[in-house]
Amino acid sequence: MTKILIPGKLFLAGEYAITNPGNTALVVAITTGLAIEITTAREVSTITSNIITDDLTFNINQETPEQTDDWRFVRAAVNLMTHYVHTKKIRATLQEVNIDIKSNMNHPTGKIGLGSSAAVVVGIVSAFNNHFKLNLTLLTQFKIAALAHLHVQKNGSLGDVAAITYGGAISYQSPDLSQYQTADKNWLQPEIVDVPWKKLNIVPLSWPQDWQILLGATHESANTSKALASKTLPTSFFKESQHVADDVVQSVIKNDYKQFSKGLKLNQTILRHTLSQKYVTPKLAILLQTLGDTAGKISGAGFGDNGFAVVNGPTDLPKKWLAAEIEPHYVQIAPQNRG
Repeated sequence: MTKILIPGKLFLAGEYAITNPGNTALVVAITTGLAIEITTAREVSTITSNIITDDLTFNINQETPEQTDDWRFVRAAVNLMTHYVHTKKIRATLQEVNIDIKSNMNHPTGKIGLGSSAAVVVGIVSAFNNHFKLNLTLLTQFKIAALAHLHVQKNGSLGDVAAITYGGAISYQSPDLSQYQTADKNWLQPEIVDVPWKKLNIVPLSWPQDWQILLGATHESANTSKALASKTLPTSFFKESQHVADDVVQSVIKNDYKQFSKGLKLNQTILRHTLSQKYVTPKLAILLQTLGDTAGKISGAGFGDNGFAVVNGPTDLPKKWLAAEIEPHYVQIAPQNRG
């Protein structure tokens, strides 16, 4: 039996702009995620989950048909992973498996914005890599998971996939994959896994030990794709965001909390001025108002997802957030994945 833990993610800086190839974001992996168990099976492969009612059954050496069901991200990851192994003629025999996925990334009201779909594709890739001893590099695992995620979602920065693959905190620069895009937007192409991806850059960072992340969950799920469709982002926004994101990353490297807080607030100001008024929901507006000098902002898509604070001492923020029906959670940075 192979057991693995897959983290979730939080975007701390650079959201929206990171969808532009070459822009930078600060993303962290957090220990709230998935637990996956994989064992060898006999006649057919089965995947079960505590949040999906029906099981998924398939034969590991046959392509699973694409469907727009709850297993669509898993199907994409399995298909690309098996295609890659066969195409590269890796010396491994893919036997049927039983995979059980247990998630603590959901809430009774729905997803809580911690990257559940990205965690699933990373989890499938990691489970196969570990169970079949494929010895794939972290970069290769990221690319396979990223293409599977992109195939289903059709857009996105893939920063969530990178953070979950690498663990810890990362500076992430999004790739330009335009030269590989097909008319039917089929991204399950094993031949582009091992070629260079223009502009992609993933740099693991050391997170300051005395900086604690306090998540404020509104339980009002948001969708980045729909949010982006609602507004065209100006070129000036990408330039301003890049400058701020670079400063925020440097403040983490230098353990400069004051500069970090200043950078997050400036990033938030740029986002509020660029996006529609609906970006800041009433609950998120309260969260921002309570921060004061504490580092923090909205995380991810906005429009109701999460906010966060990074604290380096005693704080009464949890009490204030609870009064506004914002659920506070101290979250832990997941360990860096050494490969």
